Formats: sequence, C-alpha cells, structure tokens
Amino acid sequence: MDSPTARICDDLALYGPGPIPIEDDPLSEERDFDRSAAGFVVALHDMFDGTALERHTEDLAWSLVNVFHRKIDRLERDLGDNETRQRTLIDEQDGSEIRSVELERETAKGQALLEHIRAFEDMRAAMADAFQTVTGSSWKPRSGSRKAAPGLTSAIVDSRDFSRALVKRELADHLPEGPKIAFGGGPDWLDIDAVYLVLDKVRGRYPDMVLCHGGQARGAEVAAAAWAEVRGVAQIVFKPDFAKHGKAAPFKRNDMMIAAGLTGVVLFPGNGIPLNLGQKADKARVTVMRCGGGR
Repeated sequence: MDSPTARICDDLALYGPGPIPIEDDPLSEERDFDRSAAGFVVALHDMFDGTALERHTEDLAWSLVNVFHRKIDRLERDLGDNETRQRTLIDEQDGSEIRSVELERETAKGQALLEHIRAFEDMRAAMADAFQTVTGSSWKPRSGSRKAAPGLTSAIVDSRDFSRALVKRELADHLPEGPKIAFGGGPDWLDIDAVYLVLDKVRGRYPDMVLCHGGQARGAEVAAAAWAEVRGVAQIVFKPDFAKHGKAAPFKRNDMMIAAGLTGVVLFPGNGIPLNLGQKADKARVTVMRCGGGR
C-alpha cells in the first residue's frame, strides 16, 4: 500500500499544487466545547461548596477563566505574525509555484487560527457566564480588554485600550459604539434589584448604550457590571491608576470618564468619589440621574 507521502507526491505530479487544506482541526468534530469549558467552573464550585475551602472558589474560578483569556492573547499574537508573513509573501510573489504554495499555506494557517480564536472566545464567554452564576460576580480581566463573543456576553474594554483607540484609531475592536452612560456608586450599596431597575430604564431610552464604570470589587458597580453582562451591554472599565496619581487616582479617573464623551451619568449613594463624578458631570452639562437617595 502506498504511503501518505507517496500519494501526495503522485497527486502533485498528476494535478499540480491544489488548494492547501486547513491543518487538522478538532473544531470539525461535533463537540460541545462551550458546555465542557463552562463545566470546569461549575465542577470547581461543586468541589469546594460547603467546605472550609469554599472562600477560595472565586479566586480559583477567576484564574481558570483567565487561562483561556491568556490563550486567546497568544493566538492573536500568532495571527498577527501570520498576517505579517502573508503580506511579505504577497510582495514576493513572482509567479512561481513555490511562492504560490507558501502563500496558500500561510493563508490556510491564518484561517485555522481565526477559527481557533473564535472557538476559545466562545469558551471563555461560556466560562464567564458560569463564573457569574456560581460567584454572583462578573468576570473581568485584571488588565486589558475582553472582546465580545457574539450572542453570549458583553465586551469589557479597559480604559487604556479605549484611550489609545481614540488617539490612534487602530483598535477598532476595543472601541464600542453607542451613547456612553457612566455609573457610580458606593462599595457598601447592596440593593442589586434597584441597580438593575434603573439601568433597564436607561437602556430602554438608549438601547445601544455602553456602560462606563470604575470596576470596583464590591458594591453598586459590581451590580452594574453584572447587569451589563446579563444584558449583553458593552462596558468600558475606568480603573484608578494609583501608581501614577496616588490618592487623587479616583478623581483623575472621573476626569477621564467625563472626557470620554458621556451622554449621561447614573449615581447611587456612596462616598465622595461618585459625588465628585456627579459634580464634574453637572459642570460639563452632562445629564445626571441620582438614585436611591444619592446626592
């Protein structure tokens, strides 16, 4: 029996170089990767639920989702290298079969990388949904942005990526379109239903809104981030840069939010930081909606 290599050589001799098939791709198999990936998070929760280790679940589950997030970053870098090689090969085309085959191979690799990236984005989105279900918190990367996986979850955009995109217009995927609504509130606010009710009303007026907030670890902003995740609303997270601005970082962050071009601000009761945001919004003639007894 002929070997696979011999058959390939015979085909090349008879028919010449044809389309280069995409590398062996597990995505062609009918597997529910999304459900399996989400199952990792659920299994982790079930393993620790009701035990002395339960308080570690959120941190470990976050890290589990982050493994897939970082994998996407690496694949996107590989895709960027592939695109560079394709451009070089296009410039070097001289009509020879060798150059043509090289370009076809790189194009096929790029197509495979795109499919893999999309698959990992879908898996990350499913895991982020499971993370929210078992922890009650919205999964967000510690740095950088998380692009939307269609139909599954919202984009979460780091303010630094957003600012660079505004200046250079080179990060289109990190630049959500739509009226930007800022949200502020204190870390002790516990009425999640009130946050959902108000934001649903705002979204009724601005269906394509983008939610801007400070990415607090607890309180009103956690509820707002979870609302955006559930509703599929894109988010821009403006985290204070304490390393650069020290104690003034939250107030500098408020300046950045105002400079982003807000359509409106929603405020719930809190400390002086959301109060400062409201005052700056008033000065900039941005509509401020004060809720829950907030000033």
